[in-house]
Amino acid sequence: PLALAAPPQAPRRAAPRPVAHAAARTWRVTVGGARVALRATEDDRGHLRGISFSAPREGAAARALLEALAQAVSLGLTHGLPLTAFVEAYAYSPGAGGVVEGDAAIRRATSVLDWAFRRLALDYLGRGDLPDPAEEETAIAAPALTQPPLLPLDLPAQPAPRRGRSWRHAA
Repeated sequence: PLALAAPPQAPRRAAPRPVAHAAARTWRVTVGGARVALRATEDDRGHLRGISFSAPREGAAARALLEALAQAVSLGLTHGLPLTAFVEAYAYSPGAGGVVEGDAAIRRATSVLDWAFRRLALDYLGRGDLPDPAEEETAIAAPALTQPPLLPLDLPAQPAPRRGRSWRHAA
């Protein structure tokens, strides 16, 4: 019997490799009534690579500033700046702080940045030496009044006479 040659086949393509996604952690808390989510991305060794914030109920300006800060921190981390430098700069930063709901390890914070960088220090640096601030430090201080308020106004005793409006009729 004659052996027939097999028809040429297209070369087999290797099965597609799965895309390696960076590992990430997300914390969702409320700091002094402001909802915020912090997302930290890690490299394959578990080191912090970048952060991002999500503050859905804040104004556009506050969200933009938080995201700009997160991008600056992420760029600094990718260029070799240690996380310790950012923790020292932003832990206990003043702002609209208060009670932290959703994080058992951090009960009070002076601002969203304070909570975020103390959380990163706790998880990525193992720093438990950053205690909660005192309750007085988390309250927003009211500005001191330098002059008395403008009320009550000195209103005239008699109301102003009402002038009748003259309506023009269209002809």
